[in-house]
Amino acid sequence: MLLHELSSLLRRRGFKTLLTFLHHCRRLGDPLTFSFSSVTTAATAAAVKSSSPGPQFMVEYLITSCGLSPSEAAKASNHLRRIKSPQRPDSVLGFFKSQGFDDADVKKIVYGQPRCLGFDVEKTLAPKFRALRDLGFSQSDLHHLVLSHPSVLNLRLHRTLLPRIEVWRKLFGSMELLKKFLKRKNRFLWWSIEKRILPNLSLLRDYGIPDKRISLMVKRGPSLIARRPDSLRHLVGRVEELGVPPHSGMFAWVLPTLHTFSKARFAAKMELMRSFGWSESEFLTAFSKAPCMLNVSKKMMQRKMEFLVKEAGCTPSYVARFPVLLMCSLDKRLVPRYRAIEILKSKGLHTRKHDLYRIMCVSEKDFFEKFILCHKEKVPELHEMFTAGCKKAAS
Repeated sequence: MLLHELSSLLRRRGFKTLLTFLHHCRRLGDPLTFSFSSVTTAATAAAVKSSSPGPQFMVEYLITSCGLSPSEAAKASNHLRRIKSPQRPDSVLGFFKSQGFDDADVKKIVYGQPRCLGFDVEKTLAPKFRALRDLGFSQSDLHHLVLSHPSVLNLRLHRTLLPRIEVWRKLFGSMELLKKFLKRKNRFLWWSIEKRILPNLSLLRDYGIPDKRISLMVKRGPSLIARRPDSLRHLVGRVEELGVPPHSGMFAWVLPTLHTFSKARFAAKMELMRSFGWSESEFLTAFSKAPCMLNVSKKMMQRKMEFLVKEAGCTPSYVARFPVLLMCSLDKRLVPRYRAIEILKSKGLHTRKHDLYRIMCVSEKDFFEKFILCHKEKVPELHEMFTAGCKKAAS
């Protein structure tokens, strides 16, 4: 108990103050229950212990120098047990500041990758930043990369980081596209090239898929190429079961879409479309033509089907034959175009039978010139109605 009190005094006032106190007690003949020499020895040991960093050293450093909360610091310190002095952490923080990172940035980096405080700046951090700049990464690019993915600091430069960047640069087609995808917080730099990326590229090439289409699929979803090879092989099989062969142009669209949809979610979408009057075969055919229709929400799908069937007079089978209609904006395209054609019919200005699919798929410019602008003098309200409706939908 007494030693605990002495240690507390030592922390508060310092070693010299404690020795002065002990000498004073000895002159007064204070009946202490221990010898002066033993206390001096114990105090000296405590002083040495307090002068060298203990388990709390990094916790206190992370709080005072990096801005972490006590709980964050306690968690991060578990990765920094080998650091015994502030020299190396100080040099790391100084390096980040020299690269333009502010206190908030440094806090985020250290919390995300606390091991970086143990890096040798000249051997690890500085060469990595130089190499990335040589590849075309600007200071802004580097800031975004490090803040979004602090673990990039932990990748070995020549063995891991640079080879991965080169593989992905080739897949995306340019360094600019690579940097663009990195800004979306994609994690593809952390996927193993040897275990995932290269085996999957070989797998897709074995199916006869050209590199150009592989690149297209990667751009639609980089995580596709990082699946386990056996999982990707199974996914390719699912696409073939839908009647879309690998050599088909639609394969590059169907495969990435199925990649994001489990069998359960896919089945739920099929059941939804069956409730609108589609057969299972119609759903599968429609999906092979317009895979992205799976991304339309249930609520929006219901609104579009109700409009096309109840107002526009389409049969469910017709919509299934032309599923791209479900990809058109309801408020910006389907409704205003349909109502414009109906006005023209009521005025006797539209007598030719135009297929709804063709009307909806013509470009905005061509539709406006062919169906709106040429009737501006005879039906001025049509022009006003159409442009006002499009502006309202856009706002």
